[in-house]
Amino acid sequence: MDSATDSAGAVVRPRVDVPASILVSTAAVALSFGAVFGLLPDLQRRIGFSTGGLGAVTAAAFVAGFAAQVGLARYADRGYGRVMLVGGVLLGALGCVGVATARSFIVLVVSRFVLGFGDGVYLPAARRVAIMRNPDAVGAALGRFGAAQTSGFLVGPPFAAFCASAFGLHVPFLVVAAVLALAAPVLARFDLPRHEEVHEPRALRTLLANRGVRMGILLAFGFMVAIGAYDSLWGRFLKDLGASTKFVAVSLTVFSMPIVVLGPMAGRLADRYGPLRVGALALLGSSPFILSYALLRSYWVIAVLAIAHSAFDGAINPASQSQVARSAPPQLVAAGQGLLDGAGLLTAAVSSAICATVYETLGCPTLWTGLAVVVFVCAGLVWFGRSAEAAPVASAGAASS
Repeated sequence: MDSATDSAGAVVRPRVDVPASILVSTAAVALSFGAVFGLLPDLQRRIGFSTGGLGAVTAAAFVAGFAAQVGLARYADRGYGRVMLVGGVLLGALGCVGVATARSFIVLVVSRFVLGFGDGVYLPAARRVAIMRNPDAVGAALGRFGAAQTSGFLVGPPFAAFCASAFGLHVPFLVVAAVLALAAPVLARFDLPRHEEVHEPRALRTLLANRGVRMGILLAFGFMVAIGAYDSLWGRFLKDLGASTKFVAVSLTVFSMPIVVLGPMAGRLADRYGPLRVGALALLGSSPFILSYALLRSYWVIAVLAIAHSAFDGAINPASQSQVARSAPPQLVAAGQGLLDGAGLLTAAVSSAICATVYETLGCPTLWTGLAVVVFVCAGLVWFGRSAEAAPVASAGAASS
């Protein structure tokens, strides 16, 4: 929605209230994924498995996140938010310990599954806090939440790379596990917004029948189909072009930096101009950069272009999340976010497995060209379907308890 005005006619932005404990915990959860992401090629060498196996390792986390988001997110609307926040970070800690000690492909896949499940338990409950406390600035609040999430992720790869170089490949994951374990008692004392007394027994059916929710999911699909490729192959792609492990880690940080800086701004744009309009334009702007990766062979040039690319990517997540938050019924706020993330994770899981195989068998030009076409088509579908724009959340309002 548009910003309010004061008595003098000046624009006054609604105050954005996302608790620091939620932001810090969200960054810590994302840190665990960033650490694995940055060291995945090194884990492949230590354990010894095929490039196709990279897709399986990545897909395990996505599939687990999908199961948790779709199956459990609704319980955050029913008063179990604190249990989900604490349980999510503890599962993340357990998954990190598993990655640190993995000496077989199966153990690594199971550990990634646990990490993904913990993320899927934690996120809908945490995002519900951001939405319910900011009924007049949903996009801005989700942009700030996403910035914290991206910050944790971008710190993960360089931290993991330099820590592993100095102390061993297992050490960064043990450190992250300790950080996540320390977050649990903080979240256990957190004062949550009230939950809805009226429960929707057919949550998924109700949400999927809502056209505004479906449009938000389509927007997320265009983003997550590319994320699946990045998560399984970005490190391998740059290394095949001659980049070092440290360069890959630093490039991931640089790639994510604009998302952190511009995420809250993108959320405010979604509040002002509509999430589908902002998201469609961001997808459209992203597709030429993806196509360029099929044509370039300098990892330095690719890393520079990736900075501009991420400025567009940073607008898509808060836009899709805001669209679903605006469209879902008040008693299904967390369930809507869970469905959105679940659909996105399933998309990324399938994409990561397919893209890894395409990269290995058909090569990188085919992979990036095909991906650019898919993202472009999604941008067009969202743009022409934006009549589904919904009004801002009306009764999410309820403030915190």
